[in-house]
Amino acid sequence: MATTVAPPPPPMLRVGGAEYPVRLPSLRDPRLHLAATITSIQVMGQVFLAWELSIAQILVSLATCAVIEMSLLFHERREIVWPASALLTGNGVALVLRVNGTEHGDWWSMQGWYIFAATAGLALLSKHLVRFRGRPVINPSNFGLVVCFLLLGTDVVNPLDFWWGPMSLEMLAVYAILLAGALTVTRRLGLLPMSLAFWAVFAASLGVVSATGHCISARWSVTPVCGADFWWVVVTSPEVVIFMLFMITDPMTTPRGARPRVVFGASVGLASALLVAPMQTEFGAKVAVLSGLVLVCMVRPVLTVAAERGLPVPARLSPVVLGAVVPVAVVALVVAGLPAREPAVGAVIEAGVLEGRPAVEVPDGAVPAVTVSDDVRTVVGDEAAAQADRMAHDLVADLMIEADAASTEDRGLAASAVGGPRLESFPDEAATDGVEFDAMEVVLVRDPADPQAVPRFGIHGRGRSGPEVLDHVFVLEDVDGTWLLMEQQEPGSA
Repeated sequence: MATTVAPPPPPMLRVGGAEYPVRLPSLRDPRLHLAATITSIQVMGQVFLAWELSIAQILVSLATCAVIEMSLLFHERREIVWPASALLTGNGVALVLRVNGTEHGDWWSMQGWYIFAATAGLALLSKHLVRFRGRPVINPSNFGLVVCFLLLGTDVVNPLDFWWGPMSLEMLAVYAILLAGALTVTRRLGLLPMSLAFWAVFAASLGVVSATGHCISARWSVTPVCGADFWWVVVTSPEVVIFMLFMITDPMTTPRGARPRVVFGASVGLASALLVAPMQTEFGAKVAVLSGLVLVCMVRPVLTVAAERGLPVPARLSPVVLGAVVPVAVVALVVAGLPAREPAVGAVIEAGVLEGRPAVEVPDGAVPAVTVSDDVRTVVGDEAAAQADRMAHDLVADLMIEADAASTEDRGLAASAVGGPRLESFPDEAATDGVEFDAMEVVLVRDPADPQAVPRFGIHGRGRSGPEVLDHVFVLEDVDGTWLLMEQQEPGSA
């Protein structure tokens, strides 16, 4: 006769004269494997990917979730429980959330610490407060992030970018860590088919959106990200991989059973794509992806109750259901995406301004050796170096034409060299004494008021203008192959 061996009693901890059991996770607990994977990605982000996130911000998220979870469980069970799930929630919040003003390398920055604490706290509490028949309804970290982004907006916070950087050994390592860790866990829990159903439907739906000319602006691209490029960046994004393999696979907030889980994953894919379709910025697209999961999670209990009451609710993806859903979904995706067709990005330049641009002979030595910032190389790649000399040459020509136009008060001539705020202030900023550059560096100019705005090219020039020392960033705009001067900024102002 087989005998059952009772598990060993948990260790006890004496606190204030009373003893309490201490519940620690097993080494086979899949939550530990997920935590190891996410922590590895956090380390990669800090060391190789220049994430604008501090160790202190991560610790605030982890500590907030751990304290709340341990307190609640101690109150309920009179036990000290290792908060494995809570730490995953806190790590998920810190992985995605970025507070504006945080600089890479400032490891102990407490910038916006209260935002991390509030988001992580809301996420953790949602698991205990928003429940259906004893189970959480919505993925905690996903819910906390969506609420944070919708309430605070891009002036305060932003999500982690879809695009983490050009393909490199470091990026290959990121994908390898993600896939190895997540696939191991999802296969063990039987959740891999649900993740694949999400990705298949999301990729197909986003393909419909992309085929109609969908565009978004993103801070990692100097042009709108449109069509096939938009589709490829999003569906292969490490962020989407994390979403499909870590976030939607929370066993407590997904249906039971293989078929319902596949339907759940496919529904999240379609809902996320429908919400992405009208978005014109990466911020909007990212929040839309996250919101798709919130929406489907909130609807699932309603469908469960409806099915129990005998109302018609499709239980699986039968040919009849697919035949009805697919054409409606395609039309909905096309219609929803109408606002995001080829957005205008950059300064508005009047047609024909270059027709009046005179030929200018730039003197020998007027253009020093031009360098390219690391930021430009990361976003644009080797193409930036090829454009650098032409940018610098056109800038010197712009300043020469502007000076001539200022001496004759010829605004039409000035418009062939400058535009935007520079032309609006003409001739006040014109360097009538001439400009002599000692150093020029191509940089990206970012809008501090809108971190999601498309960055612009600029040249940080140092030298002299007459008797005055010159140290400015000259913002440029490519107009039919000629770089016009749009405005002049102080270094560090953007």
